Amino acid sequence: MLKAWALGIGLLLAADAIWFICLQAKVFSAVFLLLVQISPLIAALVSATLAPRKKVLLGTSMALPAAVLATVLNFAYQLLGNAVDFSGFRGGLILFTISLIYGIAICAVGGFGGYLLSRKFPRAQGVTS
Repeated sequence: MLKAWALGIGLLLAADAIWFICLQAKVFSAVFLLLVQISPLIAALVSATLAPRKKVLLGTSMALPAAVLATVLNFAYQLLGNAVDFSGFRGGLILFTISLIYGIAICAVGGFGGYLLSRKFPRAQGVTS
């Protein structure tokens, strides 16, 4: 179960790193923006599919690292001298709250999707246990 969760966090890290690099390079791409917005859903889907038990809960738990990563990257981007919409400590709290609420909603969908996938394809169950 820990491996499934770690894989989900790895997917979140990869998507956020790509987005951060694009921002630093001043390259705006709608594709990368979409990737960052749906990366919690993908991470939840993959984690829930591979988890041996408590699939929906594990998928939904991807919301917390997604919100933390969004807040940390926003802070890092600001520290590098770039303008951000939610600056400072209070802005970070607002961003964290919004990201967490969004993440819970989208990760619950991904977790349920992973549960359904693992029922349809039972061999995927517990691969990482």
